[in-house]
Amino acid sequence: MDYIGSRKSLDTYREIWINLANNQRYSRYIDERDIKTFHRRLENEGIHFLTSVLPLFGKALDSSFSVGFNGKYEAPAGFSCSADGIPHFLGMATRWALDGDSIAVDCVRQLSYIFYKLEVDFDQNVVKDFLDNFEKVDQDLSAFTEERLLANPLVIAAKDYIRRILCNFDPLDIRPRHGSGATACRTTNYEKWEKLRYYPKLDSVYSYSDYFFYSVTHLVDEYDKLVEAKESVPMARVCLVPKDSRGPRIISCEPAELMYIQQGLMLKLYEILENHNMTKGCINFADQGVNRELAHSSSITGEMATLDLTDASDRVSLNLVRVLFPENWVEALESCRSESTKLPDGRIVKLNKFAPMGSACCFPVEAMVFWAIACACIQSARLKHSCYVYGDDIIVPAGLADIVMEGLESVGLKVNVNKSFKEGNFRESCGGDYHNGYDVTPVRIRKSFHSSSTSLAADTDLANNFIAKFGKELALPIIKLIEDHYAIPFPRTLLDLPCSIRLEPCASNDVFYRRRWNSHLQRFEHRIQRVFARALARRDPDWVELLRKELTRGTEGGVTDKYANSITLQELALEPGYYVDPHATTTTWGWSWLG
Repeated sequence: MDYIGSRKSLDTYREIWINLANNQRYSRYIDERDIKTFHRRLENEGIHFLTSVLPLFGKALDSSFSVGFNGKYEAPAGFSCSADGIPHFLGMATRWALDGDSIAVDCVRQLSYIFYKLEVDFDQNVVKDFLDNFEKVDQDLSAFTEERLLANPLVIAAKDYIRRILCNFDPLDIRPRHGSGATACRTTNYEKWEKLRYYPKLDSVYSYSDYFFYSVTHLVDEYDKLVEAKESVPMARVCLVPKDSRGPRIISCEPAELMYIQQGLMLKLYEILENHNMTKGCINFADQGVNRELAHSSSITGEMATLDLTDASDRVSLNLVRVLFPENWVEALESCRSESTKLPDGRIVKLNKFAPMGSACCFPVEAMVFWAIACACIQSARLKHSCYVYGDDIIVPAGLADIVMEGLESVGLKVNVNKSFKEGNFRESCGGDYHNGYDVTPVRIRKSFHSSSTSLAADTDLANNFIAKFGKELALPIIKLIEDHYAIPFPRTLLDLPCSIRLEPCASNDVFYRRRWNSHLQRFEHRIQRVFARALARRDPDWVELLRKELTRGTEGGVTDKYANSITLQELALEPGYYVDPHATTTTWGWSWLG
C-alpha cells in the first residue's frame, strides 16, 4: 500500500476531520451520527471516501447556488436522504446552509473539500479518459473556421478591442528567457542555454543570430554552434501532473527554443495588459486580489457575477487568435507555437487550439481573448461596464452574465454553469469563496504528510492556513496532528520565514532547537530546518553566461522580476556558471533568527 493510503495517514486524516467537525465554529451543525457515519465509511472505503465521495457534498451545495441549478438542491448519490431530499449525513449543516447560514455553508464546504485536492495515483482508465477528452476537445475546435468566426459580430468588436491595445507595441521587442519547467526535448536548466535546435519557422521571425546570441562578437565566436544546430519540427510533449481527485492536469512541455521566445512574449503581454489604460486593473497576472475582492463584495451586493470556463485554455482555437489579433502579433505567436503534441500513450495530436496549458503564451493570450469577448458582449448591450479577468476566472455585471456566457460559447468556449454564479449570495473567483460576505474558502490538504524531502514547506503552509482560517486556539490541535509526522515540532515565529509556524516564539518550542548568540548581529539564533535547492557549477563564465545573466535580470522598475518563478529568482542571486537544480531540492539545517 502506498504512503497516502497507509494506516498512519488515514488515522491522521480521520483525526483532522473529526477535530474540525467538533471545533466550536462547526459543532452545533454536527451530531454524533455524522461522526459515526464518517468512521464507518472511511473504514469501508478508505482514501476514496475522502478524495472522491466526501467532496460530493460540497459540489451539491455549490451547484444549488450556481447558474446551472438556480437554487435547486440535488443530494449527492450514495447517501440516504430524508423525505425532503436532504442527506442524513451532514444533514443539519446542509439544511442551515440552504437556509442562508454562512457559517453552515463554510462547515459543509470545509468538511467536504478538505481532501479534494489530495494528490493520488490514477488508474490507466482515468488517464486514458483525460487524454481522450484532450483530443476530442481539440477536434471539436475544427468546426470554428475563420469564416464562421468572422461572421460573428462579437468577434469583430472583440478584434477592435485587441487592435486598440496592441497597435503601438512591437512583438519583436522582447527580452526572451528560458523557463524553469520541463521541456519537450527533456533538457536540463543549464542545457537550455547551451544546446540549440534549429526551427526555420521560429528563425523566420525571431532570427537566431539576433535573439540567441549576446552580440555579433558572440555570434562570430560560436558560429559553429548555429551552423551545426539540428533542424527540427516543433512538437510539444504532454505530461500529467497531479490536480485533484477527479484526475490529473494535462500540461504541454514545449521545445526549449520555442519556450525561450514564448517567455519573452509572455512578459511583454503581461506588461502591456497590466499597464494599458483599457486593461489596467481589469486583466491581472500577478495579483488575484482584485477578483477576490469583487467576489467578496458581490456576495453581499449581487452586483457582479463570477464565471468559470471548462477546459479554458484547450478551447481557445488557433483560428480565434488569428482573427482577433493583429497580423504582426499572429505571425509572432505562431512562430513559437508547437503545431502538434505527443501524448504519453504515443498518440500525436495536430493542434487546433492556439496552445495548451504549459505554453508560456497560453495564459496572457487566453486572458486577453476572454476579456475582449466579454467586453464585446457588454458593448452589444449598449452598456458601459468593466469586466475583470484572471486566467479563466471572469467577473462581469450580474445583469449581463447571460449575454456574456452566450457570447463566450459562440466562439467555441464552454461555460461551466455549475461553477458560475450570478444570483444569490455565493461567489467564487481566484481561490476565494464567499457567502454573503463571509469567507467560506476551505483549507485543503494537497500532499500526504512527510511524504518527500520538500513536504516540510507544504506541511507548514498547511498549518499556517489553518491558523489563518480558525485562529491559534482552534488550529493548535490540528497543527499537533501534522507535527506528529516529524521528529520535532515546527519552529514558531512571527517573521515571514519559510518552513515555520506564524505564531509568537515560545520557550516550550525553542528548546527543541540548538541556540547560539550571534555577536555580529547581537541576537539569538536557532538552528532550524529549511528547504534548500542545490546550486550546481556547470561552466566557467562565457558568452552563454553573459547572455543568460543579461536576460534574467530584472528590467528597470522590476517588471520582469514581478512575474519570475522561485527558481529564476534564486538563480538571479547566483554567480555566473551556477544553476539551481530543481530536482535536488532537499531539507537542510541552518541558523535563523526567530524574532
